[in-house]
Amino acid sequence: MTVKPRPVALIIRDGWGINPRAEGNAVFAARTPNIDRCLARYPWSRLACSGEAVGLPDGYQGSSEVGHLNMGAGRIVVQELKRIDDGLSSGELFQAAKWQGLMASWKGSGGRLHLLGLLQDEGVHAHQEHLFKIMRRARNEHPDGEIIIHPFLDGRDTPPRSTLEYLGRLALEMQAVGNCRIGTLMGRYYAMDRSRQYALTDAAYACLVDAVGRPAAAAEAAVKASYDADRTPDGADMADEYIPCHVIGGYDGMRDGDCVMHTNYRQDRAIQLTQAFVDDDYAGTRARRPRITYLGFTRYWDAFQDYLLGAMDAGGGMDKLLGEVIADAGLRQLRIAETQKFRHVTSFFNGKSTAPYAGEDQIDIPGRFDPAAFGSHPEMDAEAVTEALLQRLEHNPYAFIAVNFANGDMVGHTG
Repeated sequence: MTVKPRPVALIIRDGWGINPRAEGNAVFAARTPNIDRCLARYPWSRLACSGEAVGLPDGYQGSSEVGHLNMGAGRIVVQELKRIDDGLSSGELFQAAKWQGLMASWKGSGGRLHLLGLLQDEGVHAHQEHLFKIMRRARNEHPDGEIIIHPFLDGRDTPPRSTLEYLGRLALEMQAVGNCRIGTLMGRYYAMDRSRQYALTDAAYACLVDAVGRPAAAAEAAVKASYDADRTPDGADMADEYIPCHVIGGYDGMRDGDCVMHTNYRQDRAIQLTQAFVDDDYAGTRARRPRITYLGFTRYWDAFQDYLLGAMDAGGGMDKLLGEVIADAGLRQLRIAETQKFRHVTSFFNGKSTAPYAGEDQIDIPGRFDPAAFGSHPEMDAEAVTEALLQRLEHNPYAFIAVNFANGDMVGHTG
């Protein structure tokens, strides 16, 4: 009788951490008999997952993306936040051919420069200091050119109603730079969807490109009015993340000859909107595609080439990742998660490559719920993930399995 080999299973309980403080601590307050039994029966250890321990600047919180990158690499991975900080401060990124090409297009076309991205200082997907440095450098390059800012509002990695503070900081920077204004604003729920709810991405794109959205005289007025009158899709008090798409002042959309830069560096939530701008096979709906020059901050997916951080790729390359070592040994592996964390357990775990290794099976369990409803459906699709995994284990061709249960992270973000 042949005994099946037992695979090594990495079970990632995303967002589940250790914190001795009881206040606001769902893990601490919950009844967790299975976890308690495992902790009592098996050896365990704490892992540092923020700051320099995971390749971030000292004092910055970790994230799901950062954790998966480090786990897949088996070593500290210098994160894009740090690399971009260094590249902007030294001026290296502004010497890159892609940046120079963007500036040449802006100056040569007579169009406007649109800067769009998440406005916050937590550094999970973007950082406002990067935006400010780009604004200053762009002004130096083209003293007379018009700059239009399209802030995506956070309220997820930042407090739920903190946008007015960030808009105030942006206003000071725009005043210092000159000939700079806000064209649109919207919550990240629309601009940064990653769950293939293309209607949300379509709404963001229509607002940015065709000026389709609620009109408002000023950004601050739009936010305050939404706080007063609107509810989140789940019926709660309005938070920055869900503020609808607004058109500010006399913004009239993007024109042929305009230039666009997406200032988010994290890939998963920049893909769909970028595809709306550049991909002939975009899966959503768009009324118009102006002839623009588009630049992303990083390589949002494998085939995407119009990105800035390529000038520093030699400093961020990774080899001999866990998945690569397993594939080179001729062994099979499985990656499985529901849609919200599928890219984490595949692309991020594989050093941000979307292509699987030889012998790597990837299973994406479609989510049943709108992300705005996770607070009302904390179970999400954990059961479907488990059932699919158990089905695969019946035949068990795998030496390694990585499975992500997204509940702790995604439900935790609902507050």
